[in-house]
Amino acid sequence: MAMKKPGPLLAWFYRAPSALYRARLGWLMGGRFVMLTVVGRTSGIARRTVLEVVKRGAGSAPTAPPTLWVVASRGAKTDWYRNALAHPDVRVDWRSQRFAARAVDLDEDARVDLLADYQRHYPRAAAMLGKAALGEAFTSDPHDLRVLAQDLRALRLEPSEASTDVAGTR
Repeated sequence: MAMKKPGPLLAWFYRAPSALYRARLGWLMGGRFVMLTVVGRTSGIARRTVLEVVKRGAGSAPTAPPTLWVVASRGAKTDWYRNALAHPDVRVDWRSQRFAARAVDLDEDARVDLLADYQRHYPRAAAMLGKAALGEAFTSDPHDLRVLAQDLRALRLEPSEASTDVAGTR
């Protein structure tokens, strides 16, 4: 079972880091976090959320933005995830970089691989994710990974050359 939507106090706490990114101080959050700006699927308004980067790929050149992977811990009901599916041209603020990207939904097998990689690299964080989503820490056991991958959703954020605005923002 995916995580439940946070209450108002916890939601405020989760949104607080976006102020750093909006002030162009995202580098303070390090490389493990990203601010994703998506267009609301019904409102058409820019929506921002700070997420953990669960995997990072190298950019096409040393100074090019990287490909980033993020997980929707509330599964298919996660608002930012649903918005990104409806409007896959997104904006990414990562460290001191801001770039346009294309959100690509991962299938179940790709989510299993992503979760296995995450579990290998960040075992403590993976244990907390499993506890929150499954009620128990997940391990590298293929069955545990498959169960978690069925419930969670993930996106690959591929840098794009598009100069399209995300709801009028740059």
